[in-house]
Amino acid sequence: MMEPQWFRVYQAVKTAILVGELQAGSKVPPEFDLSEEYGVSRNTVRRAYLALSQEGLIRSVNGRGSFVMQRGMTYEVDATSRFRDVLDRQGVHSAVRLLESEYTEADEEIARILKVEPGHPLLRATDLILGDEVPFILTVRHIRADLIEDLEQKLKEANSLTLVARREGLGQLRRVSTTVEARLPTEREASLLQSPINAPVLLVYSAGGVDNGILLECQRAVMNSQRIRLSFQSEAR
Repeated sequence: MMEPQWFRVYQAVKTAILVGELQAGSKVPPEFDLSEEYGVSRNTVRRAYLALSQEGLIRSVNGRGSFVMQRGMTYEVDATSRFRDVLDRQGVHSAVRLLESEYTEADEEIARILKVEPGHPLLRATDLILGDEVPFILTVRHIRADLIEDLEQKLKEANSLTLVARREGLGQLRRVSTTVEARLPTEREASLLQSPINAPVLLVYSAGGVDNGILLECQRAVMNSQRIRLSFQSEAR
């Protein structure tokens, strides 16, 4: 069976990345150049670049072209680490896109994690963490709404619960528990993370508390495992 045309382009660019001909941060050839070189349409080149992006090998930046990604970013997880800081340190512009938020009540499972009664008022927020417009993490967070007045609006304005907690006098938001699992993504997760439906994702469940020992939030983060490696750091005792 003949390979599809896009696969030839995909293999050529992937090989150039893996052998070091195209270094991390360098710009990959424009679509027009590859379409001329391989005698294919620009749509065929776009299909190849989409596959490379889904593997975490390249990233596309509007108006600038496509660039070679770092071969998997290492996220060193500790009590106060944030993935956005990892991106920023590597010169990748980080952003959080709030997909939806609504006030709700704690079910029995969330109540158990946050150590509150079922029915406790919460804000549920779903957002996407991006680096140079490439999606890395999809999070669903349940945040205690009784501790921060106008929580939804303040979270939208600050785009950071850590910053909101500090501004509200609650102190430093710290991770107090973490559990990691792996599974295949749902169709929605694969679409939002631009990940192949047959590539496992990492599920990271965590709870975060503030200085007075109160648990402020719990979250489930779905991570693109082709773009992120986790490394857990222990605090010195």
